Amino acid sequence: MSGELFQNNLHSSGDVPINGERYRLDELIHQGTDSRIYTAYQTNGGRDPAAFFAVKVIGCDRGDARWERALGEIEAGLLMRRCRHAVRLLGYSVRQSGAHAELFLLMEKLSCCTDLEPDTREVLRMCADVCDALALLRRKGLVHGDVKTSNIFSHPVCGWQLGDFGSVGRVGEIAEYGSQGYCAPEVWRGEPRDSRADVYSLGMTAYRLLSGGRLPFCPMPCDRMEDEAVYQAIERRMNGEPIPPIGGISPPINRVLLKMCAFRPENRYQNPREAGRECRRIWEDMH
Repeated sequence: MSGELFQNNLHSSGDVPINGERYRLDELIHQGTDSRIYTAYQTNGGRDPAAFFAVKVIGCDRGDARWERALGEIEAGLLMRRCRHAVRLLGYSVRQSGAHAELFLLMEKLSCCTDLEPDTREVLRMCADVCDALALLRRKGLVHGDVKTSNIFSHPVCGWQLGDFGSVGRVGEIAEYGSQGYCAPEVWRGEPRDSRADVYSLGMTAYRLLSGGRLPFCPMPCDRMEDEAVYQAIERRMNGEPIPPIGGISPPINRVLLKMCAFRPENRYQNPREAGRECRRIWEDMH
């Protein structure tokens, strides 16, 4: 994607202009290493002056690695705009000061998967919906690269949506990083990735949701454990130890989850559509 997409959009009021409308950043939702997410509202009337949005602010220097990732995130967001199960990028702009830039990505404000109660049917529906988004990425030769609870959102009309395309990369590339506990073993080892790595991460997301916040080999929810103990549990998995089934979950559901999370890519579902179809079939059978 070319840097020609951007221009200096600094506005005298301090509001952020996007798509010809102005947005006031409000409550900080999330603080990352080089990005922040705020609630935002329109200050010039707009379509719905009472509506709240989410604005992701990415700080970087033009031309550095973070700048390139931000361009890739916008490109992927535009690519996914027509996908029902992807968080829609409503617009974007940039504010510059010398070599430094802040990029503003406008989206709907949605609740993330972290708040999902451990309801088996809803987790299956979430997996099926997200697999639709992953399947579209796969058709475009892309990998999401960071599927996890905090990157999956509930939409009041569209069901579950996959968001945060900041780690999207090409099939066959080596990932710069992966979220511990969610990334596939081959990503952990620094090997080329494909959509089967996304299937693994989605399966691990579902596993954690249905096991009360535990990753495999964790005796209690991860947020109640010391970091070192969680890391040791992750290492057991990355060394190839088979994942134990989840207690209290039916054999068909455990079978699907364990196949999604198979240690070797060739033993997983070979594409997101196949995994999503199986999750949706079980979800429909449970009605």
